[in-house]
Amino acid sequence: MKNNTKWLLAGVVAAGIIGAAAGCFRYWFGYFVLGQGIIAGLMIPWLTGKFSSGKSLKQAAVVKPNTLIVVPLLFICFLAAQAAGFGLSQPWFDPVGWVARILSGRTSEAIFGISMLGGVASRNFQMGVKGGFWIFLNLFDLFFMAFFLLVGINTQLEKKR
Repeated sequence: MKNNTKWLLAGVVAAGIIGAAAGCFRYWFGYFVLGQGIIAGLMIPWLTGKFSSGKSLKQAAVVKPNTLIVVPLLFICFLAAQAAGFGLSQPWFDPVGWVARILSGRTSEAIFGISMLGGVASRNFQMGVKGGFWIFLNLFDLFFMAFFLLVGINTQLEKKR
C-alpha cells in the first residue's frame, strides 16, 4: 500500500473512532463547548500518525495528501461518526430527528462545560441550549476543530538542514 493511501486510511479510521467516542460522550454527559472540538482536532492528527507509521506526524517520513483535501474529508468522517455514535447511544437510532427537535426548540442539549462554571453562567445554561444559540456554539466549536486539524496535519515534509 502506498504511504499516502495508508496515511489517508489511517486518518479516516482515527476520525471515525474519535467521532463515535465524541457522540457517545455527548449523549451520556452533554456537550462540552470547545473541549470536544479542540480534543478532536488534536487527537485525529496524532492518531493518524500513530496508525500510519508508528511515529508522531513530525517524525513520520511519509508523503501525506494535500491538506485542503484531507481536512474536509476527515471533518466529514468525524461528523458522520459522531452522529452514528450519538444515535447508537440512544434507545432508538435517530440522530437527525434529534437535531431537528433542537433546531425547532422542542428539546435542548445539556452544555457540560458551561454549566460546571457556577453562578450566572450555570443558571443560564442549566436547562441546556436550543435553536440559534445551539447552532452558534456548534459552529464555534467546529471552527476550532478545523483550525487544529489544519495545523496538526502538516503535509510538508521537514527539510533537513
